[in-house]
Amino acid sequence: METDNVYSDTEPDTESDTESDTEPEDEVLDTDWVNEQKETESIYNDFYKEPVTSIAIYLLYVNKDNELTELRRDRCLFEEPSVLKRDIVISFIKRYQLLLSVNYKMKWLLQYNIDLNPSEINDFIKEDKNNLFENRFIKSEKYLNDIYYEDTIKMFQDLNALFFIYTEEKPVINHNNTRRIMFGRDKHKTKRNNFKEKQKNLKIFKGID
Repeated sequence: METDNVYSDTEPDTESDTESDTEPEDEVLDTDWVNEQKETESIYNDFYKEPVTSIAIYLLYVNKDNELTELRRDRCLFEEPSVLKRDIVISFIKRYQLLLSVNYKMKWLLQYNIDLNPSEINDFIKEDKNNLFENRFIKSEKYLNDIYYEDTIKMFQDLNALFFIYTEEKPVINHNNTRRIMFGRDKHKTKRNNFKEKQKNLKIFKGID
């Protein structure tokens, strides 16, 4: 008796199941490029510009012979980004105008703000192109105004600064006393001259008689 090859409906289709469990290679999500991008961005984080939140304070003291005798350093945190308030500047001026019992007067106030753009860094670090940035970052300021700082590349933030240049005050000469002394001498001379003039006139009158 011949038997037909009959397959049961319940018999598992091995080939079909295997294909369903395995995803095609082109459908697998490749996340390596995401990690590579993050690493690349982390390298360039130092080249992004950010608001200035603090600066270095330099205090320079110049004596009566125009010699730099003292250099001191401090740091100032901003109450709000990019702005150094006028009141803070004035407080620094008053706090440091007396040094070693000598009075100084704030003569110049210089702001240093390095506002390079990322595209300028290569030129900035080249010695033959340094003249392109000469005197670009420093300027004179007035202490009666708020001082504003431009955004700075992260790696250069510590270079932003404000320079207070003090000069020693010269002793005050009391000109009033000098004038009184001169006036007394002039008065004495005047009296003596008047006496001589009277003597001269007296001799003339005697000669007429």
